[in-house]
Amino acid sequence: MTTAERIKQARLKAGLSKKELSEKYRIPLRSIQQWEEGSRKPPEYVIDLLVRCLELDFNHEPAEQEQDLSAPKQLIFTDHIGKPLKEPFLSAVKQAYDDRKVQFIPATDDEGNQIENPRKGKLYMVLAPEEYGLDMGFEFRIKEV
Repeated sequence: MTTAERIKQARLKAGLSKKELSEKYRIPLRSIQQWEEGSRKPPEYVIDLLVRCLELDFNHEPAEQEQDLSAPKQLIFTDHIGKPLKEPFLSAVKQAYDDRKVQFIPATDDEGNQIENPRKGKLYMVLAPEEYGLDMGFEFRIKEV
């Protein structure tokens, strides 16, 4: 399934027009139009997040081809260099992650291409650290095992 088809299918399954989707998630209407036309492609993590939000917000099951039938993945929370987080930081970070108050920080090479180190996991930053008793700019990694 193409990116355009995934976005359009998730939007239609949620029963939203392009304008309603734009307003609900504060995405420029023109971007949604270009994504569905296939003239512009958002980063993969944006597509995954948008489809996941639509499924959760509108209480739909993931599409059959999207379901992962393997064992559920365990999330390992580490500091920015890869050491496992300890309490009270672990609880605070998990809560922020569950509350969706984190932002993915993509790593890029010298040419601006996105790179990923699967051994270390993806880098995130807590968006509202004061709500969770964390310092401003608190960064952590999540590794799926």
